[in-house]
Amino acid sequence: MLVFKSNMMKKICFLSFLIFNLSCDDGDFEVPSFDFDDVSLSNCGDIVLHKISSSGNEALILKLDENNTDGTFFKTALTNETYAISSTRNNNFLYRIFEDRVNSGYFCQEIPPVEPIVLKEWNGEGTLVVNNVITLDDEDNVPTALEGTILDTDNDGYPNYIDTDDDGDNIATREEDLNGDGDPTNDDTDNDGIPNYLDKDDDNDGIDSIKESKTADDNENLIVDYLDPDTRLFMEANAAPTNTYKQNYVISFEFETLNLTNSENEINYTNGFLFGTKAGSFLSSEIPEN
Repeated sequence: MLVFKSNMMKKICFLSFLIFNLSCDDGDFEVPSFDFDDVSLSNCGDIVLHKISSSGNEALILKLDENNTDGTFFKTALTNETYAISSTRNNNFLYRIFEDRVNSGYFCQEIPPVEPIVLKEWNGEGTLVVNNVITLDDEDNVPTALEGTILDTDNDGYPNYIDTDDDGDNIATREEDLNGDGDPTNDDTDNDGIPNYLDKDDDNDGIDSIKESKTADDNENLIVDYLDPDTRLFMEANAAPTNTYKQNYVISFEFETLNLTNSENEINYTNGFLFGTKAGSFLSSEIPEN
């Protein structure tokens, strides 16, 4: 339950930060939640996360004492990582009401600008829990569940599920979808039971596909050489392209408890408060550690 405690007796409470205004008396009463449910969570540097209300003149700001160089923080898997939040610690949480609309650039500067003017500010105190789920994907149109996380067909150090060229023939797996149905697993030129994306010799002519042309049709039978068993021309293999895959993350920030206070009043979230969830991705070429 969200509770507002006022020290202004028999006055009209200043509640511009709420969805609508309520009159108050000497006691406690319930108030609606903040107007932040449908707005996105943004971040800056090392590491400031913020949400701007739909009205544009309110913001929630979370500052964590974490290194985020090159996105390190978001690239790290976290399970129930806890942070003590307080105005007296390095990890802080603020709720601000501004005189005018504010944008993300305001929070991305070491010294915030003087405008828009901050009309009200509450400091947060509580326990924050962070979870970050990391998934890796080579986007080759072969489901990770089918590829597994161990198999490395071409022994290049990249397991198939993060290898854009699973058989190491210098033809991207998604480009071995010859029938164009979006599924490379059902294309088998030589009918040997091994789909092309896992077959080092796609036409079974005894010459690895990496040593045959991917564009030439030497005997002019309208079949490119690496798929034509009647063409046996060797070529020098080109250097393999850099393997690049996606590292996706979904990170959530949720308070187990949260109190917001200033010199005038206090707002309590006794049952916790979900600050927000952020999703994104990075490109990576790193070979995973065993």
